[in-house]
Amino acid sequence: MKAKTLPVILFACAFLLSAWLSPVRALGSSGGDAGQAEDIYRGSPQLLLFEQKLDRVSAYFFFGEFELAAFSANDLLQAIAGLEATSPGAAVCERLEYLEGRALCILQRMSNDEMDRETSPHIATLIDSVALNTVVEEEIEIEYNLKTEHWLNYFQGTGRKHFSRWLTRVGSFRDIIEPILADVGIPRDLLYLAVIESGLNLSAKSYMKAIGPWQFMTGTGKVFGLRINWWLDERKDIVAATYAAANYLKYLYDLFGSWPLALAAYNSGEHRVARAITNQRTMDYWQLRLPAQTTWFVPKFMAALAIGRDPEAYGFEKPPADPLEFDIIEIERPTDLRKIAEAADCSLSEIKELNPHFKKWCTPPDMVVEVKVPKGAGAQCSERLAAMKRDKLESFVQHKVKKGETLSGIAAQHEVTIKEIRNFNEIAAAQTIRAGNILLIPTKDTVRPARVASRPSYRNPELPRDGVSFPLLSQADGGKQIRYVVKNDDTIVKIAERFHAGLAQIREWNDLAYDSVLRPGDTLRIRIASSSGAERAASMSFSGRPAEKDVSSPAIETPSDEGDSSPNGGARRITHVVRKGETLSSIGRLYKVGL
Repeated sequence: MKAKTLPVILFACAFLLSAWLSPVRALGSSGGDAGQAEDIYRGSPQLLLFEQKLDRVSAYFFFGEFELAAFSANDLLQAIAGLEATSPGAAVCERLEYLEGRALCILQRMSNDEMDRETSPHIATLIDSVALNTVVEEEIEIEYNLKTEHWLNYFQGTGRKHFSRWLTRVGSFRDIIEPILADVGIPRDLLYLAVIESGLNLSAKSYMKAIGPWQFMTGTGKVFGLRINWWLDERKDIVAATYAAANYLKYLYDLFGSWPLALAAYNSGEHRVARAITNQRTMDYWQLRLPAQTTWFVPKFMAALAIGRDPEAYGFEKPPADPLEFDIIEIERPTDLRKIAEAADCSLSEIKELNPHFKKWCTPPDMVVEVKVPKGAGAQCSERLAAMKRDKLESFVQHKVKKGETLSGIAAQHEVTIKEIRNFNEIAAAQTIRAGNILLIPTKDTVRPARVASRPSYRNPELPRDGVSFPLLSQADGGKQIRYVVKNDDTIVKIAERFHAGLAQIREWNDLAYDSVLRPGDTLRIRIASSSGAERAASMSFSGRPAEKDVSSPAIETPSDEGDSSPNGGARRITHVVRKGETLSSIGRLYKVGL
């Protein structure tokens, strides 16, 4: 996979670099000095337009818009040919050859991909094209301390057998997990969180009833889009669970701004970590006093990550490259897993091994589910299932037994025989049914239509709405810092006014470009003076709602003649009556405060 994606990564890097590399610098790097480069671009201004077109081609290709990429590339090649016909100078020709070569290379890559698509019909594969081609540069910094050393010694000693087995599973699941982490926009290093959580065992279950490779509790799993019910448990689905975990980790990092804190919150909950920050007045994980399990959890991750990055340096063998591969097909109707195995030309045990999240012998009704089949069998399996006569494809409805109901009455209600119900639910002749039991009733394909069926939502879950509050922390200049979540009607100007901050300050604190657009749900870091009217905004929760007081309009209170000192001994707040000709700038200069 690395060899296949290397050209794409190179194009993506070139596209990102082009945003800040000036044309003069780009040309100068090929051998000309800055003055000569300026002359060339001044004499042939079309070069700048051509480079912008090439950036557009690279961007379209990078994000999978192949038709637009091909159209733009051909348009660029025609423009280059037109300029070459005018017999430009040698330096310009050299630059045109470079641009032409890159455009042709992208077209060749798209041609190869098209051949692959023709020979292997497109199936809903496990990872979107963006995930495969996304480069996440940020790595998690490993903290080496006594606790980390403890886990390193354990994994090299008593736990060597276990960690060796985990590394083998890393070789199987890396090509599934890392692209998903990159797609969500978090470091690929977080693969090793699943390693220490479950050893990458899809069916792992803790004493607290956390399940799956990422050890989700039922409530948290549902919040982040996993379906957990009588029919299936997507915590065991490696793709769904990884997307859910990645979105959860991104949410935690946006909340705390630190990977050690985010990992601690993943282990013990964001509210517990927030309370520890509140009580201990620090956001440094290594200084926080947390429950023993969480205290040792992050060092355990650090140790696993250190070994995972360089196994041989710690006496382990490099994980064998034996990636788990499969196709994913969508099934909208309840279908016997045996029928799926038959359509995919594989055994039932293979289907169950690839899909441990299915609890029953068939796919659920009223749900669109993703079923994994052996690599290369997806198209065939979909075609065969679609070609099956509908009356031969098992179909059923659910029936919850009510008090007083009998098998004969249920059979008459659904126009089936008692024997069919017993066979369908594997109920022995001497076995009775009780109120609350769920029976599957075979039908002649009368399930509800797919338009009312639930669809997988783990890729884009709705983030938690309940607020997580933690205190402001003192800064070196005596100010304090909070996190503020942008609401629907917020603008950067409104936020600056609310917290008595300058627009440039907010941009600087959050690395915002001047053309950045704020969207509801974005998180901003805000530093405020401890005694200003914005102090009341400190009680804002993570969700952006006021915890106790309304801070929507931090008006200045009317003071006495001598000014109104804050109880904390900070700056005074006074009232100023605007006079004719005054502006905000002049008032700011008068009182020596920012806009």
